[in-house]
Amino acid sequence: MVKKKSDKKIDKEVQKKLRHILYERAKRHSGNFQREFKKHVIVAITAALGFLIALSWREPISEFVGIIIERLGVGDQMIYYKFLSAIIITVIAVLALIIVSKWAIEKDSIGS
Repeated sequence: MVKKKSDKKIDKEVQKKLRHILYERAKRHSGNFQREFKKHVIVAITAALGFLIALSWREPISEFVGIIIERLGVGDQMIYYKFLSAIIITVIAVLALIIVSKWAIEKDSIGS
């Protein structure tokens, strides 16, 4: 009878320690998941902004090359607005990339 009670106490302690170990592992892995998720989100945002920059420059450059090829001295004034638009989009995208990168660095330093 005494042995059964001590076995039950030992089983309870083992179960308690096992639950604590499982809880700590789950907590550690959830932190890893959050870090990996954030890294992938940053990569996706960076890629999307880079793609936006590339798209904004595509048309002005192709039109500018067309103007050079045709040697139109004055050409269409719209091309200058397209260049201005591409520059503005590039500046906004670069600022957004800086903010996202800063966010990633701050979060990493806080988590460490």
